[in-house]
Parts: sequence; structure tokens; C-alpha cells
Amino acid sequence: MNTDAETWLAEHEEDLCAFLAETVRIPTVNPPGENYTDLVERLEAKLRDIGLSTEILTVPQQIVAKTLLPGSANFPRHNLVGRWDVGAEKTVQLNSHYDVVPAAGTWKHSPFAGERDGDWLFGRGMADMKGSLAASLFAVEAVRRTGLKPRVNVELAFVADEEIGGELGTGYLVSHRKRTPDFAIVCEGGAAGKIGVGHNGIVQLEVTVLGKGGHSAYPIRTVNAFEQMVALVSRIEPEIRKTLADSRKRFATPSGEYLEPVVNLGGVFGPGKAAKVNIIPGEASFTIDRRLTPSEQLVVVDRELRELVRSIAAKCRIRIRIRKIQTTAPCALSPRSPLPQAFRRAVEGVRGGRARFTVNRGATDMHYYARKLGVDTIGYGVDGKNIHAIEERISVKDLVATAQVYARFLCDFAPDSPKGR
Repeated sequence: MNTDAETWLAEHEEDLCAFLAETVRIPTVNPPGENYTDLVERLEAKLRDIGLSTEILTVPQQIVAKTLLPGSANFPRHNLVGRWDVGAEKTVQLNSHYDVVPAAGTWKHSPFAGERDGDWLFGRGMADMKGSLAASLFAVEAVRRTGLKPRVNVELAFVADEEIGGELGTGYLVSHRKRTPDFAIVCEGGAAGKIGVGHNGIVQLEVTVLGKGGHSAYPIRTVNAFEQMVALVSRIEPEIRKTLADSRKRFATPSGEYLEPVVNLGGVFGPGKAAKVNIIPGEASFTIDRRLTPSEQLVVVDRELRELVRSIAAKCRIRIRIRKIQTTAPCALSPRSPLPQAFRRAVEGVRGGRARFTVNRGATDMHYYARKLGVDTIGYGVDGKNIHAIEERISVKDLVATAQVYARFLCDFAPDSPKGR
């Protein structure tokens, strides 16, 4: 049976879609981190309009400059929290990141227009993750507008930089904000009938091969870094894949799926700054993106990967430099605690059927709450299509249903009861 808040959401479908489209039209592309201030100002105005208090945590520029590469370091990083204090002892925080990856390729629907075509909403960030952001915001508005009162204080956190690891987004929020939640819902990492209780980890490295450049007509005494890079990658790739075959690295999710470690070499590759057709390259670089399961330890994978690359480079007499791009620890939480069980009931109540618990193959900001704060955390958001790809989209039906799930959870969650209800 629908709650008044769920009915309100169905009746305000057009408003929800219009607001989401408005956020998509503010292209918060990361890297480098454009238009963050414009979107945060719009979100803060909306939070205040529905009666929430607001707090903005802007990362000091010296920290931004120290953390990010020069191309991104001049763009401010803001983290916004809206709070509805109902006088409860405990607080649940719904977390959404507002940065999006760049849009490339040829789109039928403009990536930053927020177009609707039938039941589909198109645009960069619709699925990852402005759709979930809008759904969570409208869920709170629906509960407030219909006069319902949760049994927990409610916070909406809109954060920066998840697409580059979240260190200055959720990482900064949980480390520097004095008030911390007791429960967290990261609004991605699960969808439809699946609820996320964890995610894989990431080790991303950039390997630069150091040769000796020169004029292509005079190759004597030069060392072609591109040729050395090709030789190095051809030796590294099979050795890394051998390490992935270890059955101890597999992880069984609560839903019975198996996660296995994977690797991608050369997601980004290229020459150094002095790149020209008639110059023998003195530098060449490539990336390694290693995904690790919750059965693995971040520090171990990072160390072993670096040692393997250095060892092969030394055997080939190739000089290299290794730079960390991003690391994210994996996490996996129990689905039997009050938060996931209460959220399961909300999913089943709105969508029907039997909800399942899963561990996401990608990485989200869940680990900041689960590992740094030690709070019960789940992941759940819209069921998007073509995430990070051309024609990214979500369905209007799923957007509304996701908002209704959030609303039902907020109306029903009773954290002090043994079963969370």
C-alpha cells in the first residue's frame, strides 16, 4: 500500500524530471571539476526551499592544490549537506556525488540538455548519479510536504569528486565534518531489486617509460620510449593475468554471484610533452587499472603490482617512473544488520518481489562510511543504462520508483527496534 509520500511523488513526476534535467544542464565534468559552484548553489536553494538547514564544506585551496593535478587544482571543491533534525537520537545520511565523467562520441540526444524521449531521460549524469541525487532530494521533500515525520534525523549529502576517488568529496566530508551520521545510504551501487552491501576496490597507476629523445633522422644515441613501452606492456600483461587466476581472490556475494579480480592496461596512454612526428619520443606512458575483490587487501595488491612492474622493467633494462592515480579499498558488509534489512523491506514494498543483496563490481563512496566511520552502510540508486557511455539514460518509471523506495524507507525506519522497524 502506497504511503502519502509515494503518492505525492507519483503526482509530482514532472517536477522531479524537470529538476533532474536542470542539474544535468549544469555540466559538472570531472576532470577538471567544472561548474561545481553553480550546481551547489542551485542544490542549496532547493534544500532551503523544502525547509532543510544547510552546511557547505569547501575544501581549502591549499589542500586542493596539493591533492589534484594542475589541470584540476584551480577548480573549487564543495560538499553540501542538508539536514532535517526531527529531534531523534540517530541520523541517516543519503549521499550522492554530483560530478560526472566527460561526454565523448556522437549522441542523438545532447549530453547536457537533459532531454526526455518517451519514458527515457537522456544525458551525462542521468544514471551516474544525478538521477539518484534528485530522487533522494524529492523523497525527502515528499515526506515533508505530506506531514510525515521520520524516526531518525535525515541528511542529504551532495559531494564532489567521486569520479576521481572521492578524497576531496565524501573523504573530506567524513574526515572534517564534526557531526557524523549513524547510518549511510550511498545512492549508487545497487538498483531495482538489488541492494549493495559492498564494492570492489581499485588500484590505478600511471607508468612512464623514460627513454632519450632526439631527431628522428638521427636515431643514434636515442632511446625510443614508445618502443620500450610496447615491449614492457607485452611482458607485464600476461604476468598480471597469472596473478588474477588465484582462486583465493574470488569473492562470493550474498546473492550467490562470484566476483573476480580484473585488470585493464592502457586506458590512458601517450607520449611526453615533446610529441611530434619527427621526434623520437623520450617519454611514453600507460595506465594500469586493477580491480580487486573484497577477498583482497589494498596495500598488498598495490605493493605486488608495483613490484611486478619494476621487476620486469629492470630485467628489460627499461627506466620507469610509477605514479599513483587512485586507490580505493574494497568493502563488504553484513546484510543482516538493521539498515539493510529495513531497506530491503522498502524495496520489496515499492517494487514487489524479493530483493537481493549484492557487492558492486565497480567502486563507490561506501568505503568512506564503512571503513572510516564504521557505520552501517548500503548502496542503492537508479537503474541506469549506458553509464559512462554514449546515450546515458534512465527511465522515468524507475526514477520515480527509486524516490518512492527512499521515501518509504524514511517513513518506516526505526533504528532502535531489533529489526530496524
